[in-house]
Order: sequence, then C-alpha cells, then structure tokens
Amino acid sequence: MRNGFLVNGESARDLNKSTPIKHVGIKDDYNIQSEHLANSEIRYDKYMVDKREKQLLFAGTLVVGTALSVLMYHNVFFSLVLLLFYIKIQEIYAEYMLARRKRALAEQFKDFLFILSTSIGTGRGMRDAIGEAIPGIVGIYGENAILSRELKNMHKRMSIGNEEDVTVLNDFAKRSASEDIVDFMIIYSTCKTTGASLVDALNKAASVIIDKMTIENEIRTMANRKKNESIILFVMPFIVVLFLNLFSPEYIAPLYESYIGRVIMTMVVAADIFIYSVMQKITNVEI
Repeated sequence: MRNGFLVNGESARDLNKSTPIKHVGIKDDYNIQSEHLANSEIRYDKYMVDKREKQLLFAGTLVVGTALSVLMYHNVFFSLVLLLFYIKIQEIYAEYMLARRKRALAEQFKDFLFILSTSIGTGRGMRDAIGEAIPGIVGIYGENAILSRELKNMHKRMSIGNEEDVTVLNDFAKRSASEDIVDFMIIYSTCKTTGASLVDALNKAASVIIDKMTIENEIRTMANRKKNESIILFVMPFIVVLFLNLFSPEYIAPLYESYIGRVIMTMVVAADIFIYSVMQKITNVEI
C-alpha cells in the first residue's frame, strides 16, 4: 500500500492506475514565484527557463569559465570551452528549479489540507472551503506562493466560471504530477460519490502526508550532507592550484609553460568534473 490511503479496500494509487480520475467519485525556500507562467498553466513536470534566467545563466557560465581558464591555463581562451556546455547547464538548472517547485507545492499542500478539513468540518462546500483557505495559505507563504496562485485560480473557476469542483481539482491533480494530490482528488471524488466522511478522509490524508514528508526530509538531509561533501572534494583541486599560484608560482610554472603541463591541467579538470558527477548521481536519492 502506498501513502496509506484506502478506498473500498484498495489503495488510492491502485485506483489511480486502474480508473481515470474523472470517473472516480521550508518558508523562503517555498515562496517561489511563477511570474512567467499563467496560473492555469503552471507546470510541475517541466520548468520553462525564461529569457532573464537564460541571460543570467549565460553570464554566470562566462564568468566561471573565464575564472577557471585564468586559474588553470593563465589565459581566457579556454573560457569559451565551458560555453559549449551551456545547454547542459541550462538543463541542470531547470531540473533544480523544478525540484524546488515540487517541494514547495508539497509543503504548501500539507498545510492546505489542515485548513480545508477544518472548513469542511463546519459544513462548508469545497468552493467555500478553498475560498477560506486562501487567506491562510497567503498568510503563511505569501501572495506569490505557488499554491496561493493555484487556489485563487481554482476558486475563480468555481465561483465565476461555475465549473464543477471535481473538474477543477482533477485539472490541478493532473498538472501537479504529485501522488499525494492525485490521491486527495481520488479520495474527494469517492467521498462525494459515496457519501463517505470527507473530514475523516482529509484528516487521515494530512496525517499520512506529514509522516511521509518527515521521512523524506530525513532522507534528503542525509543525502544533502553527502552532496556537500562532494562539493568540497570538487573545489579542493582548484583551491590547491590557486594556493600554489599565490604562494609558490615557480613550483607550478611548468604546468603553464609546456604542452604536457596543459594536458595535465585538462586531465585534472576533466577527472574532477567526472568524479563530481558520479558522486552527485550516487547521492541523488529518488524519494
């Protein structure tokens, strides 16, 4: 059983696989803006790098490439080599930002469930409950938080567009690519269809999600500790070269004055990058 949700003896995940949803009844880190995407088009399966971010990435790549070129080769010519990997750097950045967006959504959704269960427990419908949850989420995470924008958009679609709450939540669940949100959608649809207690289901969902997130955070903390160690190992060769250039330039001079020396420097850089990438893959734990 995944996530601990049971609907008529089956896990929500199993229901999600076998039945389409529509037929089944960290503060600063999480305050991520999505100004270059419309509320109804926020994607959680792909991060679109905007023009400004591309410019900053290009400038940063050029600056870092120039610094490494001067440090390792005593010229700026090799800074152009790093620009050849600009597209890959952009992809890595997009993956990082997408992971942040997903973590933000998960954290905010957890608090949303608590607020929602309280509102529904007093007899509110889903539309009114979402409307009451908006000030709470905005107060915790800010006006530009992802879920603040999503909730405002959902409430607008329900109240002004007169769309069914199941349809609106189904659209959000599909875009979220989150098991927890999909499970919530299945539970809500099932409770609404069968007349089961939605309050009990929401309380159970919130409890399971909190336990799951606690375990995930512990695993992520351990993985991040190892990632930090790999970063230290990655920068150490460059620090050693910088130290020798500053305090013993005659000792390291042969590496800059001969063809063999430049080959050795290139091998050092390549080996360092390769080892770092391997360590990142090892510590990149899928949770």
